[in-house]
Amino acid sequence: MNKDYSWIVFSYKAPNEPSTIRVRVWRTLKALGVVYIQQSVCVAPDTVEVKKKIQSIKKLIESNEGESLFLEINKFTAETEEQLFELFNKQRIAEYEELLEGCKNFLNEIETETRKGKFTYHEVEENEAEFGKLKRWHKKIMKRDFFSCPNSVHAKQMLDECEQKFGEFIESVYASEGNVEGEITKD
Repeated sequence: MNKDYSWIVFSYKAPNEPSTIRVRVWRTLKALGVVYIQQSVCVAPDTVEVKKKIQSIKKLIESNEGESLFLEINKFTAETEEQLFELFNKQRIAEYEELLEGCKNFLNEIETETRKGKFTYHEVEENEAEFGKLKRWHKKIMKRDFFSCPNSVHAKQMLDECEQKFGEFIESVYASEGNVEGEITKD
């Protein structure tokens, strides 16, 4: 990686009670895509969104009698950064693999319904909801894919394939139901 990165190191000790604080902190940090280097010590690239959310978490912890330390690091050694890139991408690889599995399941469902001739509006609605979930999931992963994980390209291609196959399925439903998309029927 040729780009210079600045980093945030965040260490915290959340209060034992209420446990909802600990869970909220953990979930928020995981959603940001941080990498834990030790228990309750995480690292993230210094972006506006990450900084803002971690500072908010810091306030939450401290307002509930917990402890935290927010460090801004201008530069790590090249070796340390390389290790961090690997840790971040390892997490993203796992997330993309899970998404790819979801895409395969979606494509299998479309194929099964096509083979059975289940061309109904109900099936369109059901698959539309599932495809929407896949797109939102992909968007969340991309947001925390700070270092362009190699699996990102394959995930995008698979999502595009899902969209294409779903579009073809919708056309089959319209043809089966006797309507053309956008056509107004007279009663």
